Parts: sequence; structure tokens; C-alpha cells
Amino acid sequence: MTINQRDVLNDWRPMRGSIRVYVSALSVLAVILGANSWAQSLQPQPFPGQTALGRAMAVQAVNQPALLATEGVRGVGIGQVDSNLAIVVLVDSTNTVALLPPSLDGFPVSAQVVGRIHLDSCLGENPQLAYPLPIPLGVSGGNDLTVSISNEVGCASGTIGFKVRDNTNPRVVGWISNAHVAANATNGCPGAPIGTPEYQPGPVDTTPTCSAGQLVGTLNRFVPIDFSGGNSVVDAAFVQSSDADVSSTILNLGPQVNNVVPPFVGQFVQKDGRTTGCTEGMVTAINLAFPIAYDCGSIALYTNNIMIAPLPPAPAMSEAGDSGSPIVDPDNNAVALNYAGDDLGNAYAFPMGAVLSALNVSLASSVGSSQVVTRTSRFWFTHAFNLTDTNCVTLLNAIQANGSVMPLGFATLPTADRNADNVIDAYDTLVEALSFYWRSTGVTGEPGGSQAAKLGASALCVARKKLAVELIAAEANVALFGTFPGNATYGSGQTVTNLPPDLILQAQSVAGGYDPVAINTMTALLRQFNNSGVTNNLPNGLVECSPQTGTIQISPGVKTSLKQISQDPMTQATCPGVNNSCDAAQVIVFPNSSNPFARAVFTTSVNLNAYTNNMPAPTCGSSGPDAVWQITPDIGINGRQFTVNTAGSNFSTMLSVWTGTCGASSNAVSGGSEGLNEVTCAVNSIGLLGATLTFNTDGSNTFFIVGQGPAGQYGKLKLTITSP
Repeated sequence: MTINQRDVLNDWRPMRGSIRVYVSALSVLAVILGANSWAQSLQPQPFPGQTALGRAMAVQAVNQPALLATEGVRGVGIGQVDSNLAIVVLVDSTNTVALLPPSLDGFPVSAQVVGRIHLDSCLGENPQLAYPLPIPLGVSGGNDLTVSISNEVGCASGTIGFKVRDNTNPRVVGWISNAHVAANATNGCPGAPIGTPEYQPGPVDTTPTCSAGQLVGTLNRFVPIDFSGGNSVVDAAFVQSSDADVSSTILNLGPQVNNVVPPFVGQFVQKDGRTTGCTEGMVTAINLAFPIAYDCGSIALYTNNIMIAPLPPAPAMSEAGDSGSPIVDPDNNAVALNYAGDDLGNAYAFPMGAVLSALNVSLASSVGSSQVVTRTSRFWFTHAFNLTDTNCVTLLNAIQANGSVMPLGFATLPTADRNADNVIDAYDTLVEALSFYWRSTGVTGEPGGSQAAKLGASALCVARKKLAVELIAAEANVALFGTFPGNATYGSGQTVTNLPPDLILQAQSVAGGYDPVAINTMTALLRQFNNSGVTNNLPNGLVECSPQTGTIQISPGVKTSLKQISQDPMTQATCPGVNNSCDAAQVIVFPNSSNPFARAVFTTSVNLNAYTNNMPAPTCGSSGPDAVWQITPDIGINGRQFTVNTAGSNFSTMLSVWTGTCGASSNAVSGGSEGLNEVTCAVNSIGLLGATLTFNTDGSNTFFIVGQGPAGQYGKLKLTITSP
């Protein structure tokens, strides 16, 4: 297989002043596989809620390595034949078709001749003009670093894409393009220094050629590209500029809209680019995987490409120089970021959601979209799957659109195989996700995914489970509808002012923390986002089908319920139980701990009647049922003092403090290298006055606080921890 990718340069020589096209080519040894190499049948998937799209993607994944290794194959993806889903194989000639199977596991194999696929950087023709500030989108741009390849010297340019805002600092705005445009370095691969100036027009279109144009920002960051053989995410870069430098209007298309619509087969799209200008096309394949070579000779494998065929009168959807072009739907909702093309005029692009996520930015425009939609958490968890209509809005479809995973901050679904196929996939994610809504939030630590053990959940675990419901729904809204929390308006113009663009990232971070109050607050914000969208104008040809409530048919003659399908994936590690052991010790979180030596108070109460004795006996007496808390080194810095008191408890109490690791105890005041070591203890026999002790932390060890009573003494334990 020969891959002729190109990052075409405007070659210049000071002595001659000529303009030439420099093309790099790279040959890759191919392996021709016999007929027995095809995975014609996958292991059966007993879970019945699989859709045709999900099944097609599974078949693609199994066969993709062998297909890509076949001589003449350029890429593999999902498309349609006669309105039916098919495995699309991009080939360089009709001769390759004979090497392909007619079908794979029931899906027809559709071969499309595309020729070589190349990066669409700039040719030295059809130069774009310089535009007054603020410049429009969809015009020539890039840095002026000279590129030296094989003793040839030149420069490269592409297209300025969408206007965006930095999620980590919403006051920072700029624009995005491909990394091989804005971050192109002297070796022809992305790697330009952060802070590199960016110009419009790009240096190919300046006079003299390869000189700097007008400054429109500096390189802020770009997504690293894996040239070692692993999967790369996107070819994208973020250029920091300002509202004065760049507008949110796409040349020839009008204002950019603050909404993302995921691509789907048959979708009509438009783009404006440096070389071909305004063109129209149709999405013909999604989930494409193919390798592509850069001018430095390195190859990157991208697995989430979409293919767009040109529509008349345009002879090509994309040509060299169109890299980074903004691709939108007829309402100017963002669909994808262009980055490559082939010799037949097809364009290749990355879904916009993947680009924004990888760069951690959001669209920055004052224009809202009538297609901004969300559904509540109840909707997603009652529309789990549909056996007959793949266009239904379902949680399974959303999970597949999200890469078959659901990151929750404290865990990432799926956590384990949940059906008999031994393949971790979207269906495992679904059955685990359903548990947060349909199963009890009051238990945790369920071995094998059931809740039979009925281990009590801590307040932290309960809060995490409730947040998971809203977070899964929010991720589903983003993945399937393309609705981002940072969108300015919803529906009839209701302005949402208190939802940050990176709300989901913030929620994942908070969920991984130990403060139930903060988690509950974030849950409320996610619920607001999920409830704030309009309920009509579903994007992507999706339709809303009937909910699944009560008993449902999951296969011919087999009925069950969503609760029975669901399996709880939580364990003590991700969702701790009640603090009745060292391993499940509750992490102390002070409401005001920004100043570690400022006064802080933590209060709680537990009923030890339901607890058992799991901790070692302290030196100040024999012990009964115990509850355990922990102060971690980030709170317990060196020299910080803590005072613990059990006043208000209704029984005689005993306190002890330990360091070390959960396990066997030496019961020594100091020394010992394994297990728990006692620091101090105190006992009070009068009851209501409580036991009191004081200790200092060292910033290195975790300190465990144990509250209990002497043997035979237990009841309601009230604990107060103050510092200093």
C-alpha cells in the first residue's frame, strides 16, 4: 500500500525567487491477508438493546486492522448502501475491490475509490486577500516559520477555522485551525513553540511570499499527535487573539452559531476555505480510520474521521489550503473541522465535539441556535435503547456517540465486563449507567455488579451516585445533541448566565473529591443544564420514541425491566461505604480551608448501634463499635493542630488517633513501618462532656481519627473537629 499524503509547501529560493509545489510521499509495506483473516462473526452479545449502528461499529472495530493492512485500502468507516448501514472501505483503485469480502457479519462492504488522502495545507494559487480587523473566519492564515524538508525550503498556510473561548479562562478568546497549519514547525510536523505569532493572510499569500502578514494572535496550544503507532485524537490548535482581531462571521456563510451538531451520514454541510472558498457537500461516512503522513515523514492514525463528498457545482469539497476550514450545517451550527482531502475532491474532517474537547475550548459567538436541545435525566434513563429504530433518541445511542464510555470523575464507565461477550463496549456502559437511576443510592460495594451485599453507602457515596445521574444525562446531551453548557441561549431566548463552558469537566473534578456538599451543589447545576434546553427541532435526523417504563420486551418472548437489566458497578474504592473501617474512613473536608491555619470546624454525628468494631483497641481501654475519619496530608500540613471532641454524645466515649496504613496494627505510640500506629487516645466516662484530644499533623502521613465507646458502650456519637 502506498500512502501519498502531502503537506504542500510554497517553495521559495532567494536566488531564483520561483514558486514551486513540494510534495512528500511515503511508501508503507502492505500485508495481503487471505479470506480466513476476516472476522466474519463476533461473539454473541446477549444484551438485546444493541442498535444497528452500534453493531456496525463493533464489526468495524474487529475487522479494521486487517482491512487497513490490505493493499490499496486507504480507510475504513461506517456508511450507507440503499439506506442500510454498511462497512465503507476507501480504496485507491477498483482493483482493490477484489481483495475485500462482500460482507462482514451481515453488513455489506461498500468500496469507494478515493485515491490518495493528503493534508490540505496550501498551494501557491488562488491567494486570499488580507481582511481588515476583525478578520472573518474561513480565510487564509498560519505562521511564517520556514519549513526545510529534503533541502527544500518553503512555508505553509491553511485556513482560520472557528472562533472559540478558552474553558480554563473564559476571558481568553481566539480561533482554531489544524495543528499542521497554526503549529507547523520547521520540520513539516506540528511542534511550533507556544507563543509563535500567527498571521492573516498566511505566508503563502503574502508579498513577498513567506513573509509575515498582519498579526492575528499567537499559538496558545495544540493537541499532540501520536507518531508512535497509537491512535491520535485530532489535528487541531488554538490561537489566542481577541475580539478586536477576529470576528465570529464565516466568510460567505454568515455568523458562526454557538452550537455543535454531530455529523451523521447524509447530512448536508457547507464550508469556507482558503483555496476553494464556499463549497457544499454531504457526509458520506463517519467513524473513519486511516493513517496519514506528514511532511516530516511521520505517520499518524486517526480513528474518528468523517468523509464529505462535494455537491455540484463544486468539483471538490476541499483542496490544499483548506486545512482548518470551518464546516457547518445550513443553520451555521458547527459540525466539523476540515483537515484533509483526496484527489477526487472528498474532504476529511474531525467532529467538532472532539475538537473542542481535545483543545478544552468552546465556541465563542453571540448567536444562539434554534437547535439547542437537552433532555432531563429522567428522559435518558427511561429511553435506554430501541430494538427497531436506530434513529430514536436513546441513552445507548448517546453512549456510542460519546466513544462508548461515560467519565464520572470518581469512575469511568464501563468498569468491567457486564455481559458474556468479554468485550468492554457501549452495552456494558449502558447497563452500568442504568444502575445509578434504577438502583438504590443507599448501598455500595456490590460484588459482581449486584446489590445483594447491601453494604451501606456513605454520604459521599450517595452524593456521587446522585451526581452520576445528572452527569450521565449531561454527557448524553452533549454527545448526541451537540449541546454544550457554555451555549449562550436556549430555545426562545432564555439566557443562561451561570453555567460555565467547562461545566462537565468541573463536575467530573468535583465528583472525584470528598466534599458531599460541593458534589450536591454541582448536581444542581447539572440538573439546571439538563432541564434548560428546548424539546423540539431534534438534530441529526433523530426522532423521539416512546419511553420504556414497567415491563419491556428485550427479545422475542423475553420481558424484563430496566432495573433488572442494570448492574451497579460501584465498589468501596469508588463509592465508599459508611465509615466503619479504616478502608472506608471518611475524608475530613473543611468548608473554609484555603488558609490551612485559619479556624475551621467539622461536625458530624453517627449512630454506632449499626456499627461494629473493626479498628485495633487503643491503649486507653478496650473498645466497642467504632467510626473512622481521616485527615489527608493536603489538609494536615506540617505543624497544623487539630482538636477532637465528642461532647453531646449520649454514652461514654473514647477517641484515638492513628497513622500508617490500613491493615495490621502495632498498637505502638511511635515506631513501626507497617499497619497503624497509635498517636494518642482519650476516654471520658461521664458521657455528655465528651472525650477530648489534641494532635499535630506532619504534612506527610494520613491521620485516622477513631470514635467509639469502651466495651459495651455505644449510641449516638457526636464528633467535632476544630483547627487550629
